[in-house]
Amino acid sequence: MKKVIYLEIAIYDLKSIYVYISRDSVKYAKLEVQKIKAFAESLKSLPLKGRFYQTIKGKEIRSIVFKNYIIFYTFDNDQVSILTIHHHARLISNNPAFKDKE
Repeated sequence: MKKVIYLEIAIYDLKSIYVYISRDSVKYAKLEVQKIKAFAESLKSLPLKGRFYQTIKGKEIRSIVFKNYIIFYTFDNDQVSILTIHHHARLISNNPAFKDKE
């Protein structure tokens, strides 16, 4: 069975989503993060559900839309790795998941 892991940037993204929504409602912030995580968990059984985005360093990155978010991920035989959870209104070019580390 595949497992879903969240890379450091994706964890930061979830925390940021929570903080932003919690300004208005802690209840709905928790609920939104839970829904995003539940949706990401569905990739365990259907990792090809998302569409091809690009290849970076030999890894095929896929993307899938959930509400206002684009979830970028990779997968192999036993694991789905969530790279980042990106709000659609932001520029992808500003997302640290797609920047080369110096």
